Amino acid sequence: MIQTDTTWEDTGFDCLHCGGELLKRTDRETGLPDQVCYQCRECGCQWSLDGDIIRIGTGEYCKAAARRETSSSTPDMSDLADWAGMLSRSLWILLAIIAGFFLLRFGGGLVVRYVLPLIGLGIGAYVLLRYGRKQHWW
Repeated sequence: MIQTDTTWEDTGFDCLHCGGELLKRTDRETGLPDQVCYQCRECGCQWSLDGDIIRIGTGEYCKAAARRETSSSTPDMSDLADWAGMLSRSLWILLAIIAGFFLLRFGGGLVVRYVLPLIGLGIGAYVLLRYGRKQHWW
């Protein structure tokens, strides 16, 4: 059974949105690494330790501050890297579809007999790796 233990520490800082007390929240779950973030006692906004917004609170001042932050932020290199990653992923998907078409058109039964089981094994390995990372096995 997974149990969660949450501890709160005063940071001495105020919330950037509503001015409420900002606390350092540490969640400990059995078998998982600690999850640490900053959380406002008043509005419930959460920030990572790096200062990135994790969750925006329910107050109007929180939503207005989030709009100001997103509109005033200039695009940086991480946005460009995300776009390049999406382009690369789209290109790989397109190439896989084209290769699959040619295999089906010119390979016929070879695809069903040899390639389809390999694709199934690849998908199974991918799912196992993702699940293992989520469970923090490695």
